[in-house]
Amino acid sequence: MNLQSLIVVILRLMALNFFLQVAIQLSPQLFRLTEMSRQGGLSDMGSYLAVPVVMIVGLIAGAILIWVFALSIARFVTRGVSHDLSFGSLSLVDCYSVAFIGIGLFYIASHFPQVLNWAHYLFKAAASRPGNTWKEGVQWYDVSSAFVPFIVGVVLFVKGRAWAVALARRQERSESANQTVERTGAPPLSTDPH
Repeated sequence: MNLQSLIVVILRLMALNFFLQVAIQLSPQLFRLTEMSRQGGLSDMGSYLAVPVVMIVGLIAGAILIWVFALSIARFVTRGVSHDLSFGSLSLVDCYSVAFIGIGLFYIASHFPQVLNWAHYLFKAAASRPGNTWKEGVQWYDVSSAFVPFIVGVVLFVKGRAWAVALARRQERSESANQTVERTGAPPLSTDPH
């Protein structure tokens, strides 16, 4: 593991956190917009929605660009600095795994009390009223703002190791191809049999 790889991991985690925050903040708003469109209140708001939509698209594009260009940014930042870094036996896969699982645990732990509270409330409301009448009093915006981050945390916790292995392989292939280009000055030959 070298300094450049560590910076790539940190940048990608920042991009992932940035993207997740946008998604977590956006999903309740989308739910609210669908509620308003069903009630017919969106016809007046078309011009007011343009700026927030452009901002959200820009934020998502920014997160994607940080993710895609993390290796280039890391090369720029570590230019002229020794790349040797000792973490003992910690590999790139381990760093990504710790990060994904750690972020997942953070989201799970921070939103679990709200999820329990809302689950209790929803079960109690469903049991106390007949049919679907219990849904009328529920504030779905608040429910989704508790459940969406919790679900994201569970997915990160469960799939973190598999994603870490895939990302580390991709990053190592990209770094080895770039080192070949830097040493020889020629693009690497493709080893893909297809």
